[in-house]
Amino acid sequence: MKNNIKHIFFDLDNTLWDTDKNSKLTLKNIYENLKIEEKYQLQFSDFYISYYNRNENLWSLYRQDKVSKADILEKRFKDTFLEFRINDPEIWDYFNANFLTQIMENNNLIEYAEEILKYLKTKGYQLHVVSNGFIQQTEQKVQETCIKDYITTLTSGEEINKRKPAKEVFELGLKKAHALVNESAFIGDDWEADVLGSQRIGMYPVYFNYKKEEHHKSAEIPIIENLLELKNIF
Repeated sequence: MKNNIKHIFFDLDNTLWDTDKNSKLTLKNIYENLKIEEKYQLQFSDFYISYYNRNENLWSLYRQDKVSKADILEKRFKDTFLEFRINDPEIWDYFNANFLTQIMENNNLIEYAEEILKYLKTKGYQLHVVSNGFIQQTEQKVQETCIKDYITTLTSGEEINKRKPAKEVFELGLKKAHALVNESAFIGDDWEADVLGSQRIGMYPVYFNYKKEEHHKSAEIPIIENLLELKNIF
């Protein structure tokens, strides 16, 4: 099937845009500016582990339509601080008000992202992004980095209040790209949302296991740990 591919769709967060790195840098900066460790004797590393796990869980629930965008924004900082018995609304409100703005000051991409985008575009593929991220931040992450120079269309599930792996999100991306499903590949770091979701509607999936974790295995699905490995596929 891959010989028929004309369109390659990418997930954005932790596939092209280094969300984990940029988030940690931003949180550390806010944490230090507010002198949280000095005031509450809570080390950033402990705070970050708790925040990271909670945020990952909330986004997983968001993909399943079990929580809303508002729930994520309300709970990820508040509940993390409350876990450490820091009941200070000013602190968690400050994190909430500033995190999404300040994270754009850290625009690191996943290693080799630009190189592989340039390679694929040179090969004649039409490149696209389909993300579960919030619309405004998704657009900023693309427009304020070199990603904008390579992609043709950008789709956020929030446009239709759906999240991958919902087929409607992939269908919207295909529609905006004027792409046929059997001529389209999808590359992402989430096995369920990106890989199985795109496979179910007939796209050619590639799993980007950038964390090099234990993962599901399938003879039908290519698995890469480095974006440059896409050169062996396309």
